[in-house]
Amino acid sequence: MPDEFRFLVFKPDEAVAALAAFASKIGKAVPEGRLVAAEPVGEKTVNGRLSIDTGNGPESIVSFSTAEVLEALIAYSLARGIPLPRVSEKVLERLNGRFALRIGQVDSIELQMRTHAPRSR
Repeated sequence: MPDEFRFLVFKPDEAVAALAAFASKIGKAVPEGRLVAAEPVGEKTVNGRLSIDTGNGPESIVSFSTAEVLEALIAYSLARGIPLPRVSEKVLERLNGRFALRIGQVDSIELQMRTHAPRSR
């Protein structure tokens, strides 16, 4: 049986909402102001960056690790009723400058053990 993969590619406003909600949930400091953008950063390892216009000069940046971005996107998806398999590989990728969640449904025990994110609840 072939393995199955699917991608969820998040629109810019969805990524902003996901990272802002996650920051609030974990108590990560986000300056007051207008949320401007959420962008994937990094080459081999994709991390995240949330830009905020505070009205006082250059934009403020809040950085997120790969695991934090994954958790934020998974929580965002589940809160909106987007089904995610419990047992699957979930990998953060960059696709055309946007965050993408690659979800793999695999039979291989070895691949399941390499899961890059906590399993969805």
